[in-house]
Amino acid sequence: MTVDFQTWMRAVWTSIMEPSESARKALAMDIPVQALWTGLALVAVLNVILVALLQLLSPAPLAMQEQAFALSPFGFFAIISIFFVLFVYGIFYAGRMIGGQGTLQASLTIVVWFQAVSLTLEAIQFALVLISPAIGSIFGLLTLGALIWCFMNFINVLHGFDNLGKALGAIVLALIGTALISGIILAVLGVGPTGGMA
Repeated sequence: MTVDFQTWMRAVWTSIMEPSESARKALAMDIPVQALWTGLALVAVLNVILVALLQLLSPAPLAMQEQAFALSPFGFFAIISIFFVLFVYGIFYAGRMIGGQGTLQASLTIVVWFQAVSLTLEAIQFALVLISPAIGSIFGLLTLGALIWCFMNFINVLHGFDNLGKALGAIVLALIGTALISGIILAVLGVGPTGGMA
């Protein structure tokens, strides 16, 4: 299946404006697990690139920039990849804990789809920052709210919840679990903001 730029932007728009319907369509595609893991790795790589570019344009203090870039691209990729993988499992198990019906494959589909949408909006923000940092910052704040709403609806559909409160609960539990476990793993691997895995 070939997806051109216009088709993808319509899909992103639908994901924001009609997140529940978009989630159902994504799950109905029944994408193979191997392709989904490859997609997750790809969005991780693209996230590293975009975050690095945004940091270069950020008016953050020099000391903070030096600390951020002390971590090698490989280390940065390791952090994001570990977080993404654990978050997939976190969404799956957290949803199941509170009565959800989503499968691991479906959880992976939703996370990859959401990250692709988020990455697209990050790319738009990057373009806006080049034009005007103020406009880029405003766009970032607006999209943050839209993405939270979008992901809540995605999780609601994924696990078949009857309200968004349960979806929010699953997201919070997944984030807490992911942060704790990824923190332990990264500490063991020696990956941190002050260097490592160069």
